[in-house]
Amino acid sequence: MIKKAMLLLIVLSIIGYVALSARAPKEYILQTSIIDEASGIARGIVNDGILWTHNDSGGKPHVYAIDSKENLRATLVLDGVKNRDWEDIASATDPRTGKVYLYVGEIGDNGARYPSVTVYKVEEPRINNTDSTYTATAIDKFEINYEDGARDAEALFIDPSSQDIYIISKREEQVGLYRIAKPSTRETNIAKRISTFPFGWVTAADISGNGKKLLVKTYTGVWQYKLSKNKSGEFVLNKKPKSMPYMLEPQGEAICYDSKGKAYFTLSEAGKEGSQILYYYK
Repeated sequence: MIKKAMLLLIVLSIIGYVALSARAPKEYILQTSIIDEASGIARGIVNDGILWTHNDSGGKPHVYAIDSKENLRATLVLDGVKNRDWEDIASATDPRTGKVYLYVGEIGDNGARYPSVTVYKVEEPRINNTDSTYTATAIDKFEINYEDGARDAEALFIDPSSQDIYIISKREEQVGLYRIAKPSTRETNIAKRISTFPFGWVTAADISGNGKKLLVKTYTGVWQYKLSKNKSGEFVLNKKPKSMPYMLEPQGEAICYDSKGKAYFTLSEAGKEGSQILYYYK
């Protein structure tokens, strides 16, 4: 059944891309070998024109700033933190303070064997020099348990108005959308399943700055949902997502909107030739 679902996703993605081929993406080749297993990407807010990314499981606890042409601009070290299985990153402005934060999701769990997962929150530094290093020591740590048991996930986004954390699971035939309302650093947070997507193998997600659109990425396609909210403040997905342009990547696990929320970037792990390409869809 899962194979049939994957085949359907591939067919729909090809159809969607052909129909929208006039919007072929711009391509930029990564100019550093430090980032070889990119597994998340987020737009810079303090630093316009900057994208933040990180490596997959087992990499250093570093977040890297690259510009739109994939030049390495800065490294942010999360002091005292390990990269067990970092899978996605998000950025958001706290409307109460005006401060901008990066959220790093250590949410990977291939065997669904960990009792909890973690999301780290650090302030986005202002980058002054090229290829500089910053160290984050003020780090909020959110421990999270799923209400329906452990599971693997690779997609994370933040509600720009409430700062609630949202996670999308990966491996079910129809994956779940989970909400962590009012996340706390003082106790374990419960991730509540609030909705279901009609496909599986979700590898990344991002929300627009105004909170009205959501990009969801699988290995074979990209889908855009319109968002609304119910009386409980939970996001509600429209029933007919739009298939968006997407070039198949070696192992694409990263997506984010640009600063205007109309175009988007994707990034993958390096291919057989060793090159890593940032795609920009306008």
